[in-house]
Amino acid sequence: MVYTQNFKTKTIFTERKNLSVDNVWTVALDIGYSAVKGFSNNMIYSFPSYCRKMTSQMLSFGETSKTDIMYKDNETGETWIVGAAAQDMITSDETRDSIAELYGRNRYFSDIFKVISRVGMGIGMMTNNYDSPNGKKLVVQTGLPPAYLKTDTPYLKDALSGHHDFSIRIGGKQWVSFTYDLPEENIFVMPQPMGTLLSIATDNNGKSIPEASRYFKSSMLIFDPGFGTLDVFNIRNKMVESSETFDALGMKRVLQETSNKIMNKYHQEVSVPAMQKLLTTGEVKCFDRKNRRTKLVSFNDLLEEANKEVCYEALQKIDNIYNNLFDHDYLVITGGTGDAWKSIITEYYSGMESLRIINGNQNDMLPAIFSNVRGYYLYIVNKMKRQTKGN
Repeated sequence: MVYTQNFKTKTIFTERKNLSVDNVWTVALDIGYSAVKGFSNNMIYSFPSYCRKMTSQMLSFGETSKTDIMYKDNETGETWIVGAAAQDMITSDETRDSIAELYGRNRYFSDIFKVISRVGMGIGMMTNNYDSPNGKKLVVQTGLPPAYLKTDTPYLKDALSGHHDFSIRIGGKQWVSFTYDLPEENIFVMPQPMGTLLSIATDNNGKSIPEASRYFKSSMLIFDPGFGTLDVFNIRNKMVESSETFDALGMKRVLQETSNKIMNKYHQEVSVPAMQKLLTTGEVKCFDRKNRRTKLVSFNDLLEEANKEVCYEALQKIDNIYNNLFDHDYLVITGGTGDAWKSIITEYYSGMESLRIINGNQNDMLPAIFSNVRGYYLYIVNKMKRQTKGN
């Protein structure tokens, strides 16, 4: 496997029976800058957080991939290509997409956020052999970086709530239509790293694992590097002592540094959004304008170099703030970027015998990208169970 493929945002659709509550349809969403991850009563799924509106000049032909996603707004008639298929349309030096719209905090009311969040909810509401949402109350659980929780929660709820009327098609299947109203009181938001904390402490039946009590009573740092930010949760004896969000210490920074290295070495411009397409092969096409020649060059080594540099910068930041983790019992690594940094982190702290490193996905066989959203889902299902019993 080419090294760069480990960094490519995956499209995953897995049907399975998850813990649920009678008469409640639960959708947990992690709407990240890189991917939308979801959990529902009958599905676990992920797709790249990118889409493109189709124009009248665009024609579709050829065989449809099983992971191709199409979205149609039934009120405006607009059709969008979503996920990996949309990413593959980006050219190397393209600048048509606003970086603020793709990766900015104020993206909640952009067209792209509307489409990817609706697709995230819609996939989570599809009927399959395991369950159907028909006749059930829809409840959505999501999360935000700790530093943004108080200020951004009202905007996120506003963006997700209200009347929805759209259709989705996956691969060569038939279009599936969704028309529903989602009130704000049915939307719940938690700090993102809290999802991982709940995930490492809870089994698939929603019960606390035997080690949970020890985790909560210990000194633990949850290390959650995402695409845009690095989020940390510092827990000491059952209390969240502090939480931090660091901009520019995630995978976007890694890809930007890789892009800079490609420019410096090969004089070829590659935008961050375009990088996803190139990760499949790990090669970039360079053009010699003077001699009108092209050649493919590998950027595996440049990505590996950038990945280590940004990871070390993040770890040094953690060391400076948390006294080199000298007083911590556990370090929990979570998320897709955390997975890409895991071997570096393990080696970095290998001499600290008193520090135990835990993977955020340890209680399920799912990829690391689902650690937070799994915790969201188990939390809201247990919350709905308690409410049902209370009634």
